[in-house]
Amino acid sequence: MSEPEKHHHLPIFYLKQWAALDGRVIRYYRPHREVVAHPIAPKNTGYEESLYSLEGYKPEQRNIIEKNFMAPEVDDPAVAPLRIFLERRPVSELTLPMKQAWTRFLMALHVRNPGRVERITSQGAEALRAMLSKDPEEYQAVRKPDDPPTLVGWVERYAPALIENYGKTLLPGIVTHQATGNEIIRMHWGVLGSSGANPDILTCDRPLFLSRGIDDPKCLIALPISPHAMFLASRDQSTLDKLIAMETSALMRAANESIVTQADRYVYGAHDGALGFVEHWLAPLSDGSAVTGK
Repeated sequence: MSEPEKHHHLPIFYLKQWAALDGRVIRYYRPHREVVAHPIAPKNTGYEESLYSLEGYKPEQRNIIEKNFMAPEVDDPAVAPLRIFLERRPVSELTLPMKQAWTRFLMALHVRNPGRVERITSQGAEALRAMLSKDPEEYQAVRKPDDPPTLVGWVERYAPALIENYGKTLLPGIVTHQATGNEIIRMHWGVLGSSGANPDILTCDRPLFLSRGIDDPKCLIALPISPHAMFLASRDQSTLDKLIAMETSALMRAANESIVTQADRYVYGAHDGALGFVEHWLAPLSDGSAVTGK
């Protein structure tokens, strides 16, 4: 059985909600200066090669985060609550395991995109080096004459993958952090629906919107879940009520503006009718290079 080298930070089951009858979504991006709209199958986008792979491990162990955690523990269990949201059934039908599954999915979306994984990996390496640098006298007490002068140097010489992989090994713990998950579960949940008369909701490679911190009384979580529905969570029921009471067309446009502006490189839609809108709001590549990733 081949190892899963394509690590979907934008899961296929999620992106499929924007697929047309031919099974493809429209991917908007800037290959150079102008935005283009290109149809693509969900399985062929929203991924990064070896995104969570652990370097220095045997082939069957390199992808353990993807195949033993992200796929079975995060993505698969989120299918059932998503179905309830899409069918516009009452949120009260969600069981506690469904709420926990959806919460893990939200938390994963917040940290699993390539840019965030890169930062966590870098910060993890720095944190581990700092920990290894504490109490240097303990290392000096057991250090052999031909060993590096510091414990950090010893690890870099004999176990470099330990430092390189440390941040990635923290990902499952971040996604399942119980205190944060409990705060989300205790929020008021709802789904904002949109009729065909309103602009379709877009999504992107960083689709989760989080205003303020989880502990903030005014925290709002929003996630597009289809061209005509958006998941919302708030610590205050009145906040949800106000959003639902807003004029839907204006709200959907504001939501799309937020989605496009927070995109890293890719925006996704059900059709190519938002080309002008995406062209206006999608930021140019910061380094001026062409898009080459997935």
